[in-house]
Amino acid sequence: MDVGAVPDQHHHGRLRRSVLGREPSVADPALGSAGWRKRPRLGWVRSDLTTPTSHKPWWRTGAAIRFGLLALIVVTLTVVIIIEHPTKASLASAVGENHPLAPLIAIGGSAVLTTALAPRTLLAGVGGLVFGFMGGVLYIMLGITLGALIAHTVGRFLGRDFMARHLSGRLLQMEQAVAKRGILAIVISRMIPLVPFGIANYIFGTTSVRMGAFIAGTFVGALPATLAYSALGSATARGDAVGMSIAGVIIATLGIGGSVGSLLIWRKRPRKAAKPTPAAA
Repeated sequence: MDVGAVPDQHHHGRLRRSVLGREPSVADPALGSAGWRKRPRLGWVRSDLTTPTSHKPWWRTGAAIRFGLLALIVVTLTVVIIIEHPTKASLASAVGENHPLAPLIAIGGSAVLTTALAPRTLLAGVGGLVFGFMGGVLYIMLGITLGALIAHTVGRFLGRDFMARHLSGRLLQMEQAVAKRGILAIVISRMIPLVPFGIANYIFGTTSVRMGAFIAGTFVGALPATLAYSALGSATARGDAVGMSIAGVIIATLGIGGSVGSLLIWRKRPRKAAKPTPAAA
């Protein structure tokens, strides 16, 4: 059928719409070059094309400043705990077994000292010395878990944004592997003697590890060493030479096992993917 000559592009668009029953694919002068059915509203415009981007250097961003504050806190606590480190005698004299609030003092003091990077093995030994084996394990485990949670929260608030933006390469692969394994990764790290317990609490806060996995992994991973050192402190208080020897053997076994585990984990660390070789022509 001869429809006659097409006078212009606008008439051609109306003809196609009437024949095919759909909107024209060509541009309509009344609607603009994009051919929208309706005129675009202002809200459709992409914000990243209209809002000017910040030209701040990365080290002046809020995330970088918070991360710097976190690093300063950890370094300061490390220096202070090295210079003014608590001793077994000073901790034992700070709280007595007969004090009516002794359990609360032990839990709260352990939490504060854990946040301040005090060695948890020292706390467990003093707990067994003052409260006996069961009391030492219970109070110290509650205290160091609470302290780890506080440090993790501080690390999450001050350092997570910076790490999420700037972590890359092998460090990013390691962080993703730890987050994927969750509780197991936390448990293993708690049993490795080369990983400082207090500093690791802050570092884990900057990762994507979930809070529940961190708490559960910390409690399970810290329990064996706490049992051993609390038993050593209790045996020392009773003058039990056999108990001290058994506890010493257990502590040595945990240390050797943790060192071997550190080596195995290091050998299975994430590696960079090999570059693909070009195919032969």
